[in-house]
Amino acid sequence: MPTDAKTLASFTRDEGGAVAVVVALLLTVLLGFVALGVDVASLYRERASLQADSDMVAMSAMTDTDAATDRALYALGQNGRHSEALATLTVGRFLRNPEVPRGERFTPLAPGTPGINAVAVTLKDAAPLHFAKIFTPQSKVALTRNATAIRTGAASFSLDSNILRLDLADLNAALSDSFGTSVTLSVLDMDILSRTSVNMGDLLTEVSSLMGSTARNPAAILDARTDVGTVITAIRNMLPPAASGSLDSIAAGAGLREIPLAAVIGGIDSALGLTAVEFASHIDISALDVVAALAVSHDYTHPVSGAADVAISGVLSTTTQLAAGEPPARSGWVALGEKGVQLHRAALRLKTDVAFTPDLLGGLGAGVSVTRLDLPVYVEGAGATATLEEINCTYGDADATAARFSTAPTPLNPENGTSVAALYLGKLDDAAFNSGPIAPSDLDFADILDLSLRIDLPLLPDIVIDGITVQARSHVALGASQVETISFSMDDVRSNRTTRGFSSGDLQTTGIASLLSPDRTEIRIKPGQEGLITGAAAILVETALAALPNRLLTGLTGPLDAAVGSALDSAGLHLGEGALTLTGHHCELVRLVQ
Repeated sequence: MPTDAKTLASFTRDEGGAVAVVVALLLTVLLGFVALGVDVASLYRERASLQADSDMVAMSAMTDTDAATDRALYALGQNGRHSEALATLTVGRFLRNPEVPRGERFTPLAPGTPGINAVAVTLKDAAPLHFAKIFTPQSKVALTRNATAIRTGAASFSLDSNILRLDLADLNAALSDSFGTSVTLSVLDMDILSRTSVNMGDLLTEVSSLMGSTARNPAAILDARTDVGTVITAIRNMLPPAASGSLDSIAAGAGLREIPLAAVIGGIDSALGLTAVEFASHIDISALDVVAALAVSHDYTHPVSGAADVAISGVLSTTTQLAAGEPPARSGWVALGEKGVQLHRAALRLKTDVAFTPDLLGGLGAGVSVTRLDLPVYVEGAGATATLEEINCTYGDADATAARFSTAPTPLNPENGTSVAALYLGKLDDAAFNSGPIAPSDLDFADILDLSLRIDLPLLPDIVIDGITVQARSHVALGASQVETISFSMDDVRSNRTTRGFSSGDLQTTGIASLLSPDRTEIRIKPGQEGLITGAAAILVETALAALPNRLLTGLTGPLDAAVGSALDSAGLHLGEGALTLTGHHCELVRLVQ
């Protein structure tokens, strides 16, 4: 080896092989970073895989919350993970509500609790380390991922509302009564409005805009109250010009009378936020339906036309009045909600005064003639309640139930027991008729006919006594209350077969016969006329009263049945009957939320 100074100086200045030295010195560090990079990438991949499995497990469990755990474990197995990976599974309620802080939108609920619409899962697993094990004694890293899936199921439905069946004059009368001004819809107006659809979601948005709502929750409008004028303006803004003009006469007098928007659509939990608004946007009803909902959003009473125009043998005239002690659909014109939501149709009452030709009774005895004959009859039909008992969002067989409802009459006055309708012959004061269900104990005697008595006296002029008034009252409760179930299958929904009727049978005809039966009908001479009826006159009256019950039954049952039936038809009432229409089967797609 050279040792001279020159050689040593050259050697110290030589940089050849320096890189190899640096690489050798840094190789351990470089290999460490490579190992760390490989393991970090592996951990990210494992975490993404675990998150994907968490999402899949949550969505699978959400498809059937009653068997959420079983479905979650099955999904884990299908994806190659052990059941121990499922750390927690919680069912609960999730609100897609911008007003609720993100961390508070999920509320755990016990299994089976109404309102469950979400499943939250936590998966835990361990990811293996590879090269990084040289830096740590651990061979695995614990990973935890969470996922929440939701699906809210709801139905929208309506009960046939009697006010819809009223003719033009009656609807104008109801609108005028509701708005406190004259409303004059024409036949063309009604036709245009009935054929023009209004989307409920768009209507709520428009009303919210007109009200200047600043709520972050778009569904808060469902709980709002506003004036009728605002709703009419919102409808007009949404309709094409031809249809909008049909509301001119209503807009002019709609005024500031406040109504809850729930009178039009109600039942859904507004806290659901975006979900509730999305469901509402799937509902279309006619503009005429919305107007009618505004018209009957308060108690009302008005005459019903049409009955007097029906020719009935032996009937001189009929005068009919319709009344309700509450709006016909007090919980909303259309109900929208989850399992348990209800829609009520109020009981309606008719008062029909029927004037008959006196000869229908035939003879009531020698010397007795009938100069006036009319019967005031009150008809009360129970309302109805429909309750959503099941909403199925698991799309399976065509025959599977999509929605199931229970329907039952709303109770009449407790004195009528479990009847679904009642008929009254007699007199009620206006307050009893207009304020609520009729109590049989409030029924008084009514004047039903006037008698003229002619007493034949030998060798003397006949004695004529006019104006003897006969009074009567009778009451019969019809039908028995029963709960029925109405179901719609998946195929019904797909094929739009979404209206079902429910009935308690033909109550009217049998009811009229029972109302006039001798064993039910109380008959008397009007108090205060006793002084006119003495001697021979008393004998004539006694004979007439003895014959009258059977004559009422045989002579008036047919004509009275026809007259009452005509009045009921004019008002769209059918005792003990109704129809439920499923206007929407609303099921969110299963979605992931945070």
